[in-house]
Amino acid sequence: MPADNSKATAAVIQADKDFNDYCAKHGLAAGFLKFADSSQVSLNQGALPTRGIVALHKSLDKDLADSSASKLTWGPERGEASGNIGYTFGPWKFASKTKAGNDTVLHGYYVTVWKLQKDGTWKYVLDGGNDTPDPDKK
Repeated sequence: MPADNSKATAAVIQADKDFNDYCAKHGLAAGFLKFADSSQVSLNQGALPTRGIVALHKSLDKDLADSSASKLTWGPERGEASGNIGYTFGPWKFASKTKAGNDTVLHGYYVTVWKLQKDGTWKYVLDGGNDTPDPDKK
């Protein structure tokens, strides 16, 4: 009989939602740092991965220095967990204004791998995604 992982799955899905909510309230840099495991790896569009919390901090400082007019939102479409590891997967949307004042909206899908911490919280160890066409313009 397979193990019942429903509580761990619900917890990892909730961690993903909490991550998104925290970013909305406190900013992307604060959220990505708060929810990252110290050994995190971030897969970056058109660039090499960012490995570790120190590199993530430097990357976020550079990439988000002028992001007050930007908003990234996401939500898990699916997630699963077993033991101390889990994943979430779903769509993301990034809205910003260009320096010329034009609205820009990008869409994509992400996958995040989560690890259960000793204190009972979930932190991501791997995060990445890809760009997609606007799902509303099929």
